[in-house]
Amino acid sequence: MKVKELAFNEEYGIYLNPGKVIDYSDGAKSEQYTFDSLKNAKDTSIFSMELFERIRDWSSEYHLTTFRANILRPLKIKKEHKVLEIGAGCGAITRYLGETGATITAVEGSLSRARCIAERCRDLENVTVVCSNVEDVEFEEKFDIITLIGVFEYTAKYSNRDNPFYTALKSYASLLKPDGSLVIAIENKLGLKYFSGYNEDHFAEAYFGLESRYGEKDITTFGHDEIEGMLKKSGFESTEFLYPFPDYKLPKVVITDSGLKNDDFNAADLIRFTKDRHYNPRPKANLLNEYLVWDSLAENGLIKDLSNSFLIVASKSTNQELLGQSLLAEYYTCNRFEPHNTRASFHILGEDKIRVRKSRLGNEPVAVGSGLSQHIQNESDYIIGANLHHIITGALFKRRFSEFEGYMVDWVNYLKSETLVHDSGAASLVRPEFFDALPFNIIVDENGKFNLFDQEWTTEEPFDITFLVVRYLAMHKRNKGLYRGYSSSYSGFVNRVLLKCGLQEISKSKLKKYEAQDKVIRNKVNRPGGLAPLQIKKSLVFLLLHKLKEIKKYLLYGVFAQR
Repeated sequence: MKVKELAFNEEYGIYLNPGKVIDYSDGAKSEQYTFDSLKNAKDTSIFSMELFERIRDWSSEYHLTTFRANILRPLKIKKEHKVLEIGAGCGAITRYLGETGATITAVEGSLSRARCIAERCRDLENVTVVCSNVEDVEFEEKFDIITLIGVFEYTAKYSNRDNPFYTALKSYASLLKPDGSLVIAIENKLGLKYFSGYNEDHFAEAYFGLESRYGEKDITTFGHDEIEGMLKKSGFESTEFLYPFPDYKLPKVVITDSGLKNDDFNAADLIRFTKDRHYNPRPKANLLNEYLVWDSLAENGLIKDLSNSFLIVASKSTNQELLGQSLLAEYYTCNRFEPHNTRASFHILGEDKIRVRKSRLGNEPVAVGSGLSQHIQNESDYIIGANLHHIITGALFKRRFSEFEGYMVDWVNYLKSETLVHDSGAASLVRPEFFDALPFNIIVDENGKFNLFDQEWTTEEPFDITFLVVRYLAMHKRNKGLYRGYSSSYSGFVNRVLLKCGLQEISKSKLKKYEAQDKVIRNKVNRPGGLAPLQIKKSLVFLLLHKLKEIKKYLLYGVFAQR
């Protein structure tokens, strides 16, 4: 049935195809909660604080988080584009597309979800919501862009066609303009997280996708070469792969093929600023430390094959303009109060020069208060080398404590030589513009030289160098395993480092005062919450069951295998 022939549902503000809806849901209570959250919010934009504060579990985080939209930010979506969004969910991506000014047709098979899209985009006249299985809708126009964000893997489950994945791709190709693009975001069944024992996202079982246990009508994911082959066979001449981390669901970093191939660009450093998410309470099947593995994968050219997700831009011609050829990667900060959310874009200029462009994702800057101000350097040269924070953290993970101490001493000596107002002996005061002179913002080049970058935040008054050291070490406080073997307590960890760096020990009360001071500052910039709470009790039950299952497997198979 054609879109114009569908009945318009006045109650929900959607076009409804009766009898062609899909029974898909996170659960009636969860989706009612999402709908109520959108219905009662005055602001339903991407950075709505009202919606951010409504996050209480994984379902609400997925639909209301500020990070979902990042999956499309690397693409040049323009106001003049016509976009068909297939499987629009509860409207998180639709909202972003609508805010670009493009003309959006959002198709969602679930009625409970379609009404959420209409609420999320109720102030956007450029968004049309259709509730139907996409196979039962006839489109009279051609589109510049078709998106399948977390949708393509469901094709066989909701299709009655033979060879459903291939047939669907052929159908989407027919709906595109000659220079149009199909955009797919999907899990990689060979993602590193799955090798490291994370459960397959849809079936909640470890190694499910790696072992290709998918049935004919199952939700199915693919590896890099599998999905590239399907696209080429379906008539897409051009396929550009991008790699979102930790995955396409909550992307903080997106890296292009060009970024992975450029020897001067340290893609692994960016990846390590993200953390893999486990989307159900069942425990991991092994203890592989993914943080330490990315370097080895980068050195051997394996990141593209073991990326946890893919973002694919496929076109019928080679003239696609949706993705700029100079882009290497983008890094997003989306957990702040507006207008402090930012994007850092890495571009290659000419043959070998990399530039970093930083911009605001939201509005113009305002004063934060309590003596803190934000300064964004719009463009700068990329510094070739390794991030000091990752060097320090890697040394801790590997139990190389003397190496850890050496880099901490080098950092503090760098602060003393480059950032101090004066050194009176009793107190070394750091100049206000170096509030962000943390290891996160230092690149160690091939000569071992420290290079400071991205000094975004400035205080009004100088501050004690010890506060800066405590501010950094506090980031390791919750991860006691990092300094186990170095110190038996967190306060002991801090004081041992301070003494090694030639600074004075501090009391526990002074340590708490510094931590409280840092928390006050951070809370003026970073939004509290925004992450689904851990289900610890349920996780413990699953852990016990998992261990019993392992013992059973060992008795049935392992013992005999050793004979």
